Amino acid sequence: MKQLSKIFSAACALAMSVALTMVPVTAQGKDEFVVTMISVSVYGPWFIVKEKGMAKDIDVEVKIIEDITARNAGLSSGSIHCMMTTMDSTVVTVSSGVPVRHVAVPLMSYGLDEMIADDSIQSDSDLAGKSFAADYGFLNHMWMLLTLKRAGIPLDSANHMILLPQDATAAFTSGQLDVDVNFIPFSTQSLEREGAHKLKTSRTDRTWERGLISDSIGCSSRWLDENPETAREVIRAWFEAVDWWKKNPEEGNRIIAEGLDWPEADVRLTQAGAIMLNLNQNMGAIGIEGGVPMCDSIPSDAPQPPEGSSGWGMLVGGKPDCEPGYLADTWQLFGDVYMEAGVIDSITPAEDGIDNSIIESLVAEGLDREYDSNRWVGRLPI
Repeated sequence: MKQLSKIFSAACALAMSVALTMVPVTAQGKDEFVVTMISVSVYGPWFIVKEKGMAKDIDVEVKIIEDITARNAGLSSGSIHCMMTTMDSTVVTVSSGVPVRHVAVPLMSYGLDEMIADDSIQSDSDLAGKSFAADYGFLNHMWMLLTLKRAGIPLDSANHMILLPQDATAAFTSGQLDVDVNFIPFSTQSLEREGAHKLKTSRTDRTWERGLISDSIGCSSRWLDENPETAREVIRAWFEAVDWWKKNPEEGNRIIAEGLDWPEADVRLTQAGAIMLNLNQNMGAIGIEGGVPMCDSIPSDAPQPPEGSSGWGMLVGGKPDCEPGYLADTWQLFGDVYMEAGVIDSITPAEDGIDNSIIESLVAEGLDREYDSNRWVGRLPI
């Protein structure tokens, strides 16, 4: 079933002519920057960057594009410069030949993702022979594959139904599935099925220890090489916006809700399941001296994690579950697992897919001490 790279290549070719028409008109005297995202509040700091003019002398355009093939086509054509996506999806994108490099870890799931199961499943060991729904080559798919691998269950022993989030919820609630691997609010709807329960969440499963459900800012390799100062400035602006949001949550929630055309309460609901990473936590992810990974710097005002060991380190050669510099190992783990599952047919090594130069430049300027808030945006009542 090694098909995703073929799908990506064909889709990019078909969509290229459309993507080429997406190039925006640039404001007089300003560089342009086009970033794409799906409709979710965790990517909302770009609306703050735009409204507050945080990216100096840069015209920021935020495009909401739900279709990953259209995003990949835009990145390949040059009409899109960066995308917000999940880390495992960046691994798939790069390994499928799309010229993209990961440049920063914007956030980590911390309860937003949930496995909802019927009453026949009470632990990970009960997943063998069961059916589950998740999108293909996306974080919820990866989470189930990692869960099976950690439990010593063959990856093909669970029946994967490829469904989008809303369709997965419908299939589960109608009794067609044993497990819905999904995220809030869809997973919340799945709990309405009689006998359904939360098997686990990304917080209780401690996936954040090694960034197993984390996100990625992935940028066009060509654009990075040809526009290093612009790239550095927009990533700097991202971290400024995240820091500002943590200090101004009500106004930040309003800006993001307006950008997404969401009720403000939905922003708070989503953010209650995520932790927005600061520069120091990015330093911890890639192993820069002085950086502390999120697993060792959970915001004091966020729900605290459960006790005990997750055992996730066993999947990367028996290393600690939480350690600085985990990112390269996690990249390789994603590639290995998706390769084993037939999602991709080649792996791009971390040194080729991860570009730490912008984070290193921002740290060299001391901005990790300026954008240092570790407050939890989701702390507001829902």
